[in-house]
Amino acid sequence: MPTVWAISDLHLSLSGAKPMDVFGQNWERHHERMAAAWDAVVDPHDIVVCPGDLSWAMKPEEAAPDLAWLAARPGHKVITKGNHDYWWPGSRSKLKALLPANTHAVKKYGARIGPVGFFGARGGDFEPLRRYGDTRSDAEIEAWLAREENELRMSIADLERLDAESGTPASLRICVFHYPPVPAGKRQSRFTPLIAQARAQYCIYGHLHGTNIGPSRVEGVIDGVEYRCASCDLIGFAPIKICDF
Repeated sequence: MPTVWAISDLHLSLSGAKPMDVFGQNWERHHERMAAAWDAVVDPHDIVVCPGDLSWAMKPEEAAPDLAWLAARPGHKVITKGNHDYWWPGSRSKLKALLPANTHAVKKYGARIGPVGFFGARGGDFEPLRRYGDTRSDAEIEAWLAREENELRMSIADLERLDAESGTPASLRICVFHYPPVPAGKRQSRFTPLIAQARAQYCIYGHLHGTNIGPSRVEGVIDGVEYRCASCDLIGFAPIKICDF
């Protein structure tokens, strides 16, 4: 029986432009440890959800070594754009031409892999991060979140289209976010009703790193949807099992 796995925020930099060990010894040669762990558990018919921050590359052509690393891993991959994915092209056609085979991008669009449907958005900060010198106004944050909400609605609508075209609705639906889709310590947001109404069984996100995350790591069941954080350093640089399908 195939399995859905998740691992987020791979932060690959195989060009050497930004080695991750500057963030601590646990990141030293992390791409090798992730590859070994991935290859050990993922079968070709499995699906691996990677919710953003795939590569430190600044331009599409600079992401080639990191995308080659992804291509070498078994299984289908579902990705979304993270806040550091500057390499991500502006058009869907350019992105599809760049991505390896069996790799599906969820941003404004949905995806179907067999009986499993995917939708999602990048998400964003729910308030300015003043402690980090964030100078954005509340109005700017609201405009950002409104844009992400609209893109989430677009992605859900596209999955509905894919279901209609296939003639068989997806038996399993998974929402993919980069940022946590719920504010720290809360159990609701502007996104949670949409995710539940879209009949998702799981919502997978990343973005969070370090040892002092506290209430930002919101997990568990909310409105019938199980939320899981899959940032690679928080899960031991190995894919976590979400479910079989």
